[in-house]
Amino acid sequence: MREITVGVVAPAYVNVPLWVAQERGFLERRGLRAAERILGTTHGVTSALRDGAVDIALTAPEGSIADAVAGGPLRVVAGLIDRPPLSMIAIPRHRRFGDLRGGRIGTSSLTEGTRHVAERMLAAHGLTYPADYDFALEGSHVERWKALQAGTIDAALQMIPYDYIAADAGFTNLGPVTEEFALNAVCARFPAERAVLTAFLQALAEAAEWFRGNIGESATIAAARTSIEPRYALRACQALAAGGVIPRDLRSSPGALAAVTGALRSSGLIPPTLLSGAGPDPIDPIAAAVDYSYL
Repeated sequence: MREITVGVVAPAYVNVPLWVAQERGFLERRGLRAAERILGTTHGVTSALRDGAVDIALTAPEGSIADAVAGGPLRVVAGLIDRPPLSMIAIPRHRRFGDLRGGRIGTSSLTEGTRHVAERMLAAHGLTYPADYDFALEGSHVERWKALQAGTIDAALQMIPYDYIAADAGFTNLGPVTEEFALNAVCARFPAERAVLTAFLQALAEAAEWFRGNIGESATIAAARTSIEPRYALRACQALAAGGVIPRDLRSSPGALAAVTGALRSSGLIPPTLLSGAGPDPIDPIAAAVDYSYL
C-alpha cells in the first residue's frame, strides 16, 4: 500500500470527496492510503507542497498558478470547487454591507482563497480594499468563526455549515457567494509520479460521483470527521451537491479559472501581461499552470 500525504487547510466540507474516498475504499482499491496534514492557511498548504512536505494539496489554486507562471514546479491537476459554498457572516450589529466600512474582514490568506473571493464580493457592494476595510489574517473558517465570536473581526466568509451555525447563533448572514470562482483544487509539484497521481485523481473522481448519489451517508462521514451536528452536516452536503459546485469531471470551468487569474492580476500577484522568454507572445497563465492530463 502506497502512503501519501495530502495537505489541506482545515477539516472543511470542500474535502468531503477525499473523506469519502478514504472511508469507502476508493483509494485503497488503487493501492493508496492518504493521510491528511492540516496546515491552517492556504499559503501554508502551498508552501508545504512547494517544499515537498506534502505529496498532494487540496487548496486554493492561486499559489500554484502564481508559482507556475514564475517558472516554478507547482501545477493545478484537477478542480474541486467552482462555486464557493461560502456566505459573508458579520457580527450581529452589522446588518448590511455598508456597515463593514472601516471594519476588519477575516481571511485565511492575504494572497489566496477567501481573500480574493471576499474582495470581489465586497467590491460588488461598493467597498474597495484598502480604502474601505482591512483584511485580518485569521486562518481557516474554524478560526474565523472563533474571531467572529470574540468580536475581533467585523465579518468573514464562512464555509458551510459554519454559515448556518452562525446565523442560528444570531450573527448576520449578508448573503452567499454567487459567482464562479475556483476556490479549491488539487495541486501537485512537478515532476509528479504519474501512476500515483492518476490513481489518486481517479479515486477522488469516483468518490465525488458516489457522494452525489449518497448524500445522507456522506453527511454521516463528514459529521464524524468534523464533530458537527448531523443536521448541519446534512445541510452542508446538500449544498455541496448542488449543481455547479463540484465540477463533474474535476475540470474547473473556464469562467471559474478566469475569475482566479483576474483576481491574481488585480492583486499584482501575476503581471497583467506575461511574456515568454522566447519572444513577445503573451503566456496564458492557465496553460502554464493547469495540467489535466493526469485525470
